[in-house]
Amino acid sequence: MPRILSIWLPLLPLNRLVRRGDPRVVGPFAMTVEEKNAWRITHTNKKSKEAGVKPGQSLADARAICPDLLTEPCDPVKEEGLLRTLWRWADVLSPQIALDSPDGLLLNIDGCAHLFGGEVDMAEYAKSRLNDLRINVRMGIADTKMAARALARFGTKFVNIAEAGKTNEIVANLPIAALGLSSAITTDLMRSGLTHIGQLSQHKSSELARRFGLELTNSISTITGQTPDPIIRKNPDTTYAARMTLPDPIGLMDDIDEVLKRLATHVCNKLNADNKGARRFSLTVRCVDTGDHTMSIGFAQPCFDSEAILRQFTYPLSKLKIDFGADWFRLSAHQLEHIQLKQMSMGEKTNHSDSKYKLIDVVGNRVGFDRVRVFQHHENYLPEYGFGQIQVANKPQESWRYAKRLRPVRLFDPPEHAKVTTSGRPPQRFVWRNTTFDTKSTKGPERLTPRWFKDKDLRTRDYWIVQTQQGQRLWLLTYPGTHKKEWYVAGEFG
Repeated sequence: MPRILSIWLPLLPLNRLVRRGDPRVVGPFAMTVEEKNAWRITHTNKKSKEAGVKPGQSLADARAICPDLLTEPCDPVKEEGLLRTLWRWADVLSPQIALDSPDGLLLNIDGCAHLFGGEVDMAEYAKSRLNDLRINVRMGIADTKMAARALARFGTKFVNIAEAGKTNEIVANLPIAALGLSSAITTDLMRSGLTHIGQLSQHKSSELARRFGLELTNSISTITGQTPDPIIRKNPDTTYAARMTLPDPIGLMDDIDEVLKRLATHVCNKLNADNKGARRFSLTVRCVDTGDHTMSIGFAQPCFDSEAILRQFTYPLSKLKIDFGADWFRLSAHQLEHIQLKQMSMGEKTNHSDSKYKLIDVVGNRVGFDRVRVFQHHENYLPEYGFGQIQVANKPQESWRYAKRLRPVRLFDPPEHAKVTTSGRPPQRFVWRNTTFDTKSTKGPERLTPRWFKDKDLRTRDYWIVQTQQGQRLWLLTYPGTHKKEWYVAGEFG
């Protein structure tokens, strides 16, 4: 039977801020998460714990106990990134490693522990290395994966080891919660007077399954090793990056451009080989006197063109001050996407599309891609909700779909008032924007009712398409059933 090492990182979100040097963690500090429209405490540091703040408390109760408490919401994406970094680091311990998200790692150390002097020394070595990285850790070693997880999370020590062949005896003293059952089953077991795993062995499996379900019996057979639960090794995600270390510092911009060109060519060749592109690239330049400087660029479409990368890095590199030179460079690709192959085409349409995306890349890198927006079609019969704006980087690969009903090119929100001089339905003559218009032909009405469950204005609308003798084609609006017959210009056709 293999030996499994479980590494549990109970304060991973908090450790991420500690490693970053966040000054807030010096005092009472806690991490929070939103659950059912309420913020709750998930992780606490030493000072907040001494003040009485506990995980699971509501944020309001925690601040009532500790008024000086500072908090920050958990960031699952960044925490997952830190966990994956530690996953790659764990290669020094074992070649078989699996993620135990969101805050753990599982290692098959069968045949590896003797390289560190035994399981105890191996665990102490891993604990020491992780503490040097400012990571809090608890560990468990057992014959099964589930037992190792249970020892790491519910053991009494920082390193809990069950000797080979004695896993069942050690696990018997752990609480029922170590089985990882649903809260409903755990509550039913505790109401029945069963508080430890060892008490379950006094009852037949058939009786437990009949009363509590197969989830309980399956967990018992897994933690004791009766049901195989091997560690499935998964290779870390491919990193598309390149770095260059120079024997002597360089400070001329031409030399830096040459270094960046070599790095970009290497990264793009790797992306092109895997038929991938990246929407964001980051370059780290290590100066001799001022340390690391990291700059990023983005693209509206996945990019694997080294020339495009060089063009976009021209502006941020021009703002970098290198007085005594730089000797270390690293270029990495982020937000990877698969490239959709398309047939080559020629003509003005293709050139126009390429020029558009080049313009978006330049503007987005100067002012931010979150400020570059495009219109997106929405399925809604009300004109003001028939479209929206989204970031150009998030625009799906689909063309604009025209509405099923005829809609104006320009939509006025709110509609602009029109003064009627010759009545009619629609009016024969009206004044809009200090200009008098005479009706030549009309089409309508198109009656639209509001969304009673959402809109504040519950008046029914009638829209008319009016071709004026002056040449403008307008979209007129009125509200039927109201005492005062008012007309408005809701839009203008091309």
